[in-house]
Amino acid sequence: MTFKTFLIGLLISFGAPWLLIIVVPSLAMSKIEPVEFDEGEDGKEGVYRPLRGGRVTDGAQVYAANGCYACHSQVIRLTTAGSDVWRDDWAGVKKTQDNPVETRRETNVFDYQGESFAQIGLTRTGPDLSNVGFRIDRYAEEAGMTSEEWALEHLYDPRAGGRYSSVCAPQKHLFKVSKPKGQGSVEALSFETEDGEEIVPKAEARALVSYLLSMKKNDTVPYSMNYRGDKKRADAQ
Repeated sequence: MTFKTFLIGLLISFGAPWLLIIVVPSLAMSKIEPVEFDEGEDGKEGVYRPLRGGRVTDGAQVYAANGCYACHSQVIRLTTAGSDVWRDDWAGVKKTQDNPVETRRETNVFDYQGESFAQIGLTRTGPDLSNVGFRIDRYAEEAGMTSEEWALEHLYDPRAGGRYSSVCAPQKHLFKVSKPKGQGSVEALSFETEDGEEIVPKAEARALVSYLLSMKKNDTVPYSMNYRGDKKRADAQ
C-alpha cells in the first residue's frame, strides 16, 4: 500500500461520515421551510406554528454551558426505534377523560426552534427532558408551590429536605448565598442554609428554569410530520 492510497483511504473513512452526519444535516436544518396543514389529511388549514414560550434562547445557553446535555436527552425517538412515546410524561399529554386531546408524539425539527443547536443530549443518566415542563407542574402542585419555585429549589439541591429522589448534581453556582439584609430578598428560596443564609437565584438560574418550563409538546402537528405508527389527523389527536 502506498502512502497516497493510505491517505485517500483515511480521507474517505473519516471524511464521508463527517460529510453525511454533520455537513449535510446542518445544511438541511439551516433551510427549514414552513409546513402547512392539509385540509384532507388534517381537517384544518394554515401553517404549523410551534407553541413555545419562555426564555428559550438565554435558557438554552445556560443549559449548554452547564453541561446538562451530558446527562439528559431532549429527543423522543421514533416508535420504530423505542418506546419513548408511551412512557409517562415523556412524549406529551396522554388522552384521558380530563384531557380530550392526545398530543404525545415524536420529536421534530421545530421542537428546537429558537436554539442555536439541537440539545439532543449525550446520554440518559437522567430522564429525557422533552416534556419536563409537565412533570415540574405536577411536582409543584403536589408540593403546594409554583412551578418556578419548585424548579429553582430542585436546581439548588435536588434532595433538599429529603423531598426529592434524584441523582442530579446540585447547581449551587447559579445562586447567591449571603446573610439576609432587613427582611431578606423576596426572590430568596423558601429554605435557608444551616448558617441562616438566604439563597437567591441568579439571572442564569431563572433563565434555565424558564427554558425547562417551556419544554411542553402540547401542540398538534400536521399529518405529514406525525411519525407515529398510528398516524392521525391533526384534529383527531
